Amino acid sequence: MFTYADRIKPDGHSITTYLENLIAKRYQIPTFQRDVVWEKENVKKLWDSIYKFYPLGSILIWKTSTQLESHRQIGGIKFADDFHSNEYQYILDGQQRTTALLTSIYGGKIEKKENFDPTLYIDLTVDFTDSTDDISYTKQF
Repeated sequence: MFTYADRIKPDGHSITTYLENLIAKRYQIPTFQRDVVWEKENVKKLWDSIYKFYPLGSILIWKTSTQLESHRQIGGIKFADDFHSNEYQYILDGQQRTTALLTSIYGGKIEKKENFDPTLYIDLTVDFTDSTDDISYTKQF
């Protein structure tokens, strides 16, 4: 017997695979999603979590045959205006993290934040004291 719970499942994609799929234009951002609100400090904290192997939270992708109105770009990656498919993949949760990862690795601009520079540099000589150290990232990134 099929249940709706069977349709919700995690996958084991890495961050790299996820970003490659994004660059390949396999995901869309529905227009009901808010604009990017993260600042550089949020991006630094995300990279600090990655550096410390902390969980990053989930990214929720909705696969559907329904075509929604969608934003035309995320982090400078432009999606096709005439994109048609039998299956659409919309990012429902994780747009802020996605944009932060994409722009800090591949560069790009964020709509309505023209002065935002996502470029980060990491100083690998900065030590953190223990797993609860929440301030070393300010010197490291």
